[in-house]
Amino acid sequence: MRGRDRMAEPSKMSEMVETLVERLTPVHAQCDSVGEALESVLPPMIRPHCRLGGVSGGAVTLIVSGASYMYELQLCKAELLQELQRLCPEAGLRRIQILMAGRR
Repeated sequence: MRGRDRMAEPSKMSEMVETLVERLTPVHAQCDSVGEALESVLPPMIRPHCRLGGVSGGAVTLIVSGASYMYELQLCKAELLQELQRLCPEAGLRRIQILMAGRR
């Protein structure tokens, strides 16, 4: 029996879910904080046409509904990043990626 691997003890489903939630909580909090900050720094006329796509690996992804909004955000991307870094230092943002809705 020494040569055989011992079967791992079965885990309770609740323990597995709890572990997953604990691992995802910082990511979720980070997205919430960036989302809230984004609402305050986006130009008012662009706000209804832009949404947070996600935060991953130091990049925040913004999804826009039209090319003109994408162009406007490209023009102010450096300032937006600077403000988001100031408001959400815990997110460790290094860049902003802007995508058109429906084109991932």
